[in-house]
Amino acid sequence: MADLNELVRYLAESVVDDPTSVRVSARRGSETTYLIQVAAGEEGRVIGRGGRIIQAIRTVARACAEPRERVQVDIAAPKR
Repeated sequence: MADLNELVRYLAESVVDDPTSVRVSARRGSETTYLIQVAAGEEGRVIGRGGRIIQAIRTVARACAEPRERVQVDIAAPKR
């Protein structure tokens, strides 16, 4: 799980202007959800045009997960 956390963080950091603001937390349940937090105004960079970037991050995370492990990647709402 820690490796996927680092992978998701690395992928998110590579698309934002301020990589030091990226935080990734994991919540376990019936599936593991990785929640990406970025600086205000950077959400669009992680989402990408038409959701392409976040979908690519989800695809890579699911491909690298353990067999039969369900993985979801979401973006946290920015704190205002």
